[in-house]
Amino acid sequence: MHVDRTTLIGRTLRSATYTVTEADVNDFLGVVDEPAFVVTGGELGADAATSATRLVPPSFAPFVAVLGLLKTFDWQDDFLFDHRTGTAMFGEQSIEFQRPLHVGESVTIAASVRDVYEKQGRRLFDVIEVAFEITGCAVGDRLMSGQQSYILFK
Repeated sequence: MHVDRTTLIGRTLRSATYTVTEADVNDFLGVVDEPAFVVTGGELGADAATSATRLVPPSFAPFVAVLGLLKTFDWQDDFLFDHRTGTAMFGEQSIEFQRPLHVGESVTIAASVRDVYEKQGRRLFDVIEVAFEITGCAVGDRLMSGQQSYILFK
């Protein structure tokens, strides 16, 4: 059965939150080579709420974007896709950073479907491009923005 996912373009997804935990950062650093990253906090003009906390390496930001975005949608309701019987893959990602993250910081992820298009490889598939913005607690505190693509095989 053919599903026309182009009707999803412009759909606003639910917002989600993610809290940067010491455990997540330590697990991440256990598999990513960041031996020179030793910043502990208070650097780069951090405000009083974050100045005593550890800065997170910039390479951790895509992890936050992936985990956060997965909380903003339901495969069936938002992408018209049954992940139990279909095959989905993560595609391209781009991120623009505005400021560093800190351990213990909670962020909000807002996302929307920017584009949907069909492609043909060995199999026919749809690409869903999701635009996102990740903000901190303060109004106008944008941490990062960008896009991610999901590949849904038919």
